[in-house]
Amino acid sequence: MRGALAIAVASLLVAAPGCSVDTGVVEWAWAFVDRDGDPIFPSGVFDLGRTSSCALPGRTDSGQVRYDLGAELVICDPECAGGCEDPDCQVVAPLGFDCDRSRGSNPSVPSSDAPYQFTISPVVTLPGGNECRDLDACIAAPGPRERVVHPGLVTDLQVFQLVVGMDQGGPDSGSGSLDLQGCGCE
Repeated sequence: MRGALAIAVASLLVAAPGCSVDTGVVEWAWAFVDRDGDPIFPSGVFDLGRTSSCALPGRTDSGQVRYDLGAELVICDPECAGGCEDPDCQVVAPLGFDCDRSRGSNPSVPSSDAPYQFTISPVVTLPGGNECRDLDACIAAPGPRERVVHPGLVTDLQVFQLVVGMDQGGPDSGSGSLDLQGCGCE
């Protein structure tokens, strides 16, 4: 019975006049590593210790704090007159993901004939909810990628690697934590 129902639904979709798919799916993943390239999150295949990038060790002049490290993807039209720095040139609203995620997707990205620009950025959330986004001084993110989004298909952006300015296994007392003040986070 299921097979007959699936055939009937598929036939209806093909035969329905005026139906068009004008969006595609965009998928991506990200990985946080320390300065030595050691994984922070997601951790290595055989390392079961860390299950998120939540409550990571950080420091300020006031002492040690814990912060959450997430990621945000911005999709823009580079042919837009304002350029990718202009929020009006964004194809969809920025897609932010919390510290317990390392993959994301959006099933409703408008299809395009020309490539969109995809930029991933780290987001630090401090205790109390304050967020830091301009983190170039302490977290290196890759440059933008350009891809065409085809209607009805999946566009896989692959894995973005972000390098966090700390060394988890370093001999210095502060090297296993991120200098949040040096990042510009207050």
